[in-house]
Amino acid sequence: MNENEAPPPSGFDLGHIDVRGDRGEASSRSHTPDQAMMIYLSLTLLMDGLRRFLTGWGRSFTTSAVDSSFSLTFRRGKDGSIETVYDGMVIDRSSAADLASAVHAGAERFEKPRLPLLPGDDAGREDLEKSLADFGNFAARLPRRNAGE
Repeated sequence: MNENEAPPPSGFDLGHIDVRGDRGEASSRSHTPDQAMMIYLSLTLLMDGLRRFLTGWGRSFTTSAVDSSFSLTFRRGKDGSIETVYDGMVIDRSSAADLASAVHAGAERFEKPRLPLLPGDDAGREDLEKSLADFGNFAARLPRRNAGE
């Protein structure tokens, strides 16, 4: 490879995450030190951990990005709602089903244009594909509240 050529895409590439909620936003961008993360692996950890949290009884779950100081905390309310917290600030409060649906949709928006660029046997790609499929099946089974509730 020529020294001026970019390396081929990899499941270990760095990237950023943007989270938007009904009460605020969080991003790994524009921080010192840089909070870029191994994005494929970080999304896998987020979905796998969030699925375990939402099916369990724990009061909170914190996910930390791979190779970054960026983290999100999810807290379960007494009414079953889930708060998404970044740096001590609540940025969203929603039902488990709405949270899972939003996370899944965001992960799909990320992967659709990017995964085809990775080799089929890339470990980061394989992990994200499996996690995305598992999380999608999980999110589809969560009970939805009626709009009037």
